[in-house]
Amino acid sequence: MKNIKENNIQKALWHIKRHCYHIENSHSHSDMKVELFHLKVSIETLLRVLNNEKPYPNLDREEVF
Repeated sequence: MKNIKENNIQKALWHIKRHCYHIENSHSHSDMKVELFHLKVSIETLLRVLNNEKPYPNLDREEVF
């Protein structure tokens, strides 16, 4: 169980870093808005993992995509 949690944290942090990179390097306002939305969702997923909840509340999945 601990191993799954650690992997989920690493995957969520990877997603957050990727979204931040795209926001920094984007020249389009609409692209930034989309990446900000994805960043928000990734942060919410990380918070659920840290609180020992399922990463995606409406899915029967234990691992972060």
